[in-house]
Amino acid sequence: MNKTTTLSLGLLSFFSTQCNATDFFVGIEQSYKKIENKTYINTKKEERNKSLNITSLKLGLLDGSKELGNRYELIYNFGNENLISGLKLVDLAIHYNYTLPSLLNHKEILPYIRLGISYSRVSEKNPISQENPKYDAYGYILGLGTYYSFNKNLELSLGFDYGYKKWNNIKLYQGTVNVYAKEKVQKSYVGLHYLF
Repeated sequence: MNKTTTLSLGLLSFFSTQCNATDFFVGIEQSYKKIENKTYINTKKEERNKSLNITSLKLGLLDGSKELGNRYELIYNFGNENLISGLKLVDLAIHYNYTLPSLLNHKEILPYIRLGISYSRVSEKNPISQENPKYDAYGYILGLGTYYSFNKNLELSLGFDYGYKKWNNIKLYQGTVNVYAKEKVQKSYVGLHYLF
């Protein structure tokens, strides 16, 4: 079992012991990401913007009732692979969604505030020249969204996230070239959840 899977299972176990979670849910999410990337090669800066369509799988815990309970979510993202052919990518996020009282006096519509952290790892499928073929990035996520309940088990989520991510330094050619990157991410999404 690799480190990423072990970390994910450990965090979910921690969340389940920290909250009185009686329910869990699974979901799928479709999102559109706009990424502003700044890459520094020694002292030279390169800026690139890119847009991606991402599909995500979600596993979550509900802390309290459906109407008032906050949520813990583990997200696994697919889709960035199209941008980096020849590389393997793991892209995860952990969210805490703080549920707000309904603003429209409809219990079916519940807004929330999101706080989260993200982790990405890129590794070369066939490393040749790099001294360290694995590159990690850590970041934070802030967001707003709302749930819409169709019934007691099925709900829709809509929202917008803003995030920041910094990649670790990469040293190439026996340490003579230093590369690092940072990204700003804007994400709009729609998701479908099934609550157990």
